[in-house]
Amino acid sequence: MLRRISCILAIALILLCISCSREPLTDRDLSNGLPASSGKTLEMIIVTPDSLYRGALLDTIRQYFEKACDGLPQAEPWFDVAHLTPDAFTNSEMFPKHRNILIIDKRAGNPNTIKQAKDYKAYPQMIYEIKADNMDSVFSLLERYAKTIRYNYRDNEHRRMCNAYKREENLKLTEKIKKTFDFSLTFSEDFFLAKQTKNFFWIRKETKKESFNVLIYKKPYTNESLFLDKKVIELRDSLGQAFIPCSMPDSYMGTDTRFDTYRDSLKVGNYSMLETRGLWRAFNDFMGGPFVNYVFVNTKTNELVMIDCFIYNPNKPKRDLLMQLESIVYSIKETNKK
Repeated sequence: MLRRISCILAIALILLCISCSREPLTDRDLSNGLPASSGKTLEMIIVTPDSLYRGALLDTIRQYFEKACDGLPQAEPWFDVAHLTPDAFTNSEMFPKHRNILIIDKRAGNPNTIKQAKDYKAYPQMIYEIKADNMDSVFSLLERYAKTIRYNYRDNEHRRMCNAYKREENLKLTEKIKKTFDFSLTFSEDFFLAKQTKNFFWIRKETKKESFNVLIYKKPYTNESLFLDKKVIELRDSLGQAFIPCSMPDSYMGTDTRFDTYRDSLKVGNYSMLETRGLWRAFNDFMGGPFVNYVFVNTKTNELVMIDCFIYNPNKPKRDLLMQLESIVYSIKETNKK
């Protein structure tokens, strides 16, 4: 039985009123004429016959794509996975335009290969197709490429959100970040600069239910020991204690060291970053939630930069909200200063 898949009709609404200094971005500008892709945040569809999508293959898909995300207070899967038969997929106008698609075709005579297609029927879109003539080859290809598929699906989500922010960019905030940190990040207009010093910004977005926070900090880069797990946590905690008060007197935001942190090395734009995920808590208060932290060296200025993203959304899912802040980091660009 098909799971219901919601369709996103547009990445974001274009502002009705745009100042004369800003040119509106259209779908055609962003997608080279392709329609907007459909699907919820971090949703993927598996296209394969019902006769295959059971037993060992179903368990393998769950292992590679539906495990719980690292660093969240409640269990939420990497992806929300929906299954379609080939007929249901090809006979639909909507499903071939889905953002993240994995096709598994097991038939006698197939060449045992995996292929990738980017922005094939819609924008942004990432399609992988596995062709194999036996199940052992299917499992072998999934084992070898699952990490790459996951990474590219997440990158696809970042592309979508970066484009959405670009449509309603807070241009004044962009310029302030450029002048202070010598790179740019794209925030939408509902983010505001809550606190700043000569080397620190606290940028926020507040709704009735959620709190989004991004800290940007720089200091002279001295040696590689600044990338040690202990040093990263010490630095983010010092920023929280100095700049991020919570609701109670003498309370502040810091890392909840009762839980594990998870580290990864990745390339974002032209920067090699150390990513750390974990949970934050309000010391002397009763607040908490997930964070994702990025540390890198700006080689143009020989400075260590920390970008720390954290959200507060009590008793609600947090995976998709944190992805929104990740996408702001993924919008990073070097300035063109000479």
